Amino acid sequence: MSVGKHDNFEAHFEPMTELLPSTPYSLPAMLLFILAWLLQLSVLLFRFLKASNTRQADSGEIQPVSVIIAARNEEKNLLENVPRIMEQDHPNFEVIVVNDSSWDDTAEVLKALSLSYSNLKVIHIDEDKQQMQGKKFAITLGIKAAKHDIVLLTDADCSPLSAGWITEMTRHLHGKKQLALGVSPYFRKPGWLNRIIRFDTLMIASQYLGFAKAGKPYMGVGRNLAYHKDLFFKVGGFKNHYSIASGDDDLFVNQVATANNTIVVSSPESQMGSEPKTTWNSWFIQKRRHFSTSGMYKPAHKLMLLNWPLSFVLLWLAAAACLFFHIYPLVIISMLALRYLVQIITLHRVSSKLAISSDVAWLAPVLEIQLHALNLGLYFINLLRKPKKWN
Repeated sequence: MSVGKHDNFEAHFEPMTELLPSTPYSLPAMLLFILAWLLQLSVLLFRFLKASNTRQADSGEIQPVSVIIAARNEEKNLLENVPRIMEQDHPNFEVIVVNDSSWDDTAEVLKALSLSYSNLKVIHIDEDKQQMQGKKFAITLGIKAAKHDIVLLTDADCSPLSAGWITEMTRHLHGKKQLALGVSPYFRKPGWLNRIIRFDTLMIASQYLGFAKAGKPYMGVGRNLAYHKDLFFKVGGFKNHYSIASGDDDLFVNQVATANNTIVVSSPESQMGSEPKTTWNSWFIQKRRHFSTSGMYKPAHKLMLLNWPLSFVLLWLAAAACLFFHIYPLVIISMLALRYLVQIITLHRVSSKLAISSDVAWLAPVLEIQLHALNLGLYFINLLRKPKKWN
């Protein structure tokens, strides 16, 4: 009687034991998938999501500001955007445009604008006077010429999204706070390239703003960045990376930013809109230039940033192995779906809080794979030949 019951017990559970994975790769593949999945979710929930917090600390008194723009062959953009900056609702500011060896009509445009705005200062750099790669020399001259203690950097192709841009970006720079990281989204345009650019920008913003909010600032964007001049001169400006064409923003921030001296300013009023690249080649050049600086980040920051792409690759490799060997396929697919659901919700929340177009958040499952593939290809191209020019 007891033997019969035992046989029935085994027969009852035999179909369930057949569902369990039996290959030698089962346990390693499943453990690798779970580890990568947890790493991805932890970054999304405990880093990216922090970027959606736009609350600011109490502000101090409004201080005078020097806005600095380094420009090369930007006659059209300067004609459009300098007046918009000059119309800012701030009681005491100057704008310094450094004409970096332009060969178009930039000099004539700036001369005409100077007649209309008394607080516009123009500095011209001749080609034979250029001393650094990229725009670092131009920015250095602009900072040295600034008469105010706080400098606010942007580019010629950027347009403030509100009349309070200068005030919002600089009003928190008091006490221990000497560096303000701002947001500069790209304008929405038709086409797939524009979607990839804006998705890339949203991912980068979510990452550097989220990590800064968590007390680990590692980079900023030169299109919208403010700091005290003393912070610049204290480290000798860009002397540690003169030979790198770019890095006037991220390498400088990586060098000087700390949890105590850095503040994130991400309100919609503080943002600076920027014109995106319109051709794949021009965007590839821009991305390659940015990649050329990441190798000079602090080791801890490089390790921190490697977590996201590495865990993404491991996630999909482990998922492919699990599906190939039929290791809990429904569980794997469900966990992947949950991961993308969390990503879409997180990016949508960040974009809505930052007043950035949220349409690309819904395309994350498609755009992210393409972006990782492009980034990997451009990274290996950079290993063979580094870009030298900034414009």
